[in-house]
Amino acid sequence: MIRYPWDGKACGVQCRNTISYYQALLRGFRSFEKNIIDTQANSAGIATAGSALGPRRKVILRDSITLLMLALSTVALYAITSMLFRSFSARRVALSQQFAISGQQALSRGNAEQAIRDLRISLSYAPDETSHQLLLAEALAQAHHPEEAQAYFLSLLDEQPADGFLNLQLASLARLRKDSQAAIRYYRAAAAGNWNGDSMTKRFHAQLELADYLAELGDLRSARAELLVATADAPEDAVADTTIGQRFERVNELPEALKFYERALRLNPKDTAALTGARRVMEKMGEASPTEGAPQ
Repeated sequence: MIRYPWDGKACGVQCRNTISYYQALLRGFRSFEKNIIDTQANSAGIATAGSALGPRRKVILRDSITLLMLALSTVALYAITSMLFRSFSARRVALSQQFAISGQQALSRGNAEQAIRDLRISLSYAPDETSHQLLLAEALAQAHHPEEAQAYFLSLLDEQPADGFLNLQLASLARLRKDSQAAIRYYRAAAAGNWNGDSMTKRFHAQLELADYLAELGDLRSARAELLVATADAPEDAVADTTIGQRFERVNELPEALKFYERALRLNPKDTAALTGARRVMEKMGEASPTEGAPQ
């Protein structure tokens, strides 16, 4: 059962002890007031029979003590309220973090529905926590709730319009809706956007996704153009070159495909995917197949 911060049990022993302390303090103030009045009366000789304290003096004294009591009570109540507010706020933050961690773990296990439940609870405690909103959006997308996922991604994109990851997620959702114009727009924003970590590699993969999507749509000319752009952000390794070669081969740009296969083999002569691709492209181009080993 979820325990909300305003639940008395969640306040804890510290809150109850503090409240008891201030209640005892107020009782002490009342006793102090009575003792002061009695002391003043005795010092003025009022305790003797037949003598009387002037009514005005007695009223002034009582009003002064009452005002002091009110002031002290106000300070005590303010301190109690501040303490309780800090306690409730800290409890809300802790609960939000607890459910967010649980949701993230569920998401990593592939249990998107459980992640959604935990992350919704997390956001009920900290509704403005953008990292938790992002996790919920990812969980909604994995659980095939595209409209809700899109709403969260768009809300986050309003705050970070150049974020590459958000644009890439929106591109994927647009593909699901078969909204090609929106998908292409988001892919291009992702390829040019800001990324955490290795931004060059992530832009490269976003560009490849766009090229694949254009090829899927049958727009091979645009796909070739995007692949040429992608080569500018490509990491210098055999795997990346083989990947580019495969993409160029897919759009029937055989000379470019062969160039990247051969470059991959120069970096790693044992790259069997590059060697197989180079042989296949050379056969398509009507050239002699390479001998065993990498083309030089």
